[in-house]
Amino acid sequence: MTAPGAGPLAGRRLVVPVTAERRAFAEQLEAEGAAVDAVELIAIAPPEDPAALAEATLAWLDGAYDWMTVTSRNAVIAMDRIARSHGRALGEPQPGARVATVGEATRGVCASVGLTVDLVPTSRADARGIVAEMPEGTGRVLAPLGNLASPVLARGLARKGWAVDAVEAYRTVDGPGIDDAVVAAVAAGEVDAILLTSGSVAERVAAACPVVGPGTRIVAIGRTTEASARAAGLRVDAVATEPSYGGIRAALDAAIDAQEPQENA
Repeated sequence: MTAPGAGPLAGRRLVVPVTAERRAFAEQLEAEGAAVDAVELIAIAPPEDPAALAEATLAWLDGAYDWMTVTSRNAVIAMDRIARSHGRALGEPQPGARVATVGEATRGVCASVGLTVDLVPTSRADARGIVAEMPEGTGRVLAPLGNLASPVLARGLARKGWAVDAVEAYRTVDGPGIDDAVVAAVAAGEVDAILLTSGSVAERVAAACPVVGPGTRIVAIGRTTEASARAAGLRVDAVATEPSYGGIRAALDAAIDAQEPQENA
């Protein structure tokens, strides 16, 4: 655990999920003064069938698809790596091909590799939102997904007439987990907040921390993560309105603000 410093989160102890590749958000919270327990609950692994993803990526680059639906940055990163290995760019122009993403965070990742995003749902920032706002059609859709993705996207788009190729782009597997000292601190209420950045993280927090102190706020990055947390038996105290690090940061502030009258009573 890092020691707290000066800043808007000074004196707050937070449990923050990270992966080996993604620690910037935890570092940002540390810079704002929080004492951060960075926990690797999950890890991102290659797909079970790398050849299938490579074939789908090259088909996208060759203009075989009318749409690509993006629900995770990990899928974009995996496909971009394949494109570069073939001396190509994932965002190179495809006549008539369009991209849909679940929210602004995934739009940003797409932009970083040169993909222009044509649809970001306004109704809800998840696969159901894409299904609701995608037009009906008869062309082909590429859906690069994680191994734990629900069938909602593929089934919903198929009902709208699209031929959907759902391909595994990455796998979510167990990380090292939460150490015993942090589990004890959570149970004792010595942690101000636990941040849940995905449904997979929520499930692993629930399994590792059967007791969560009443003063510990649980903050979810979005409604899908909230649903996974509640299904796993966790209470949820705040939910980000936008499934992004900025969104969960704002939800953390709201959770802390709601807690302060009780602390000062």
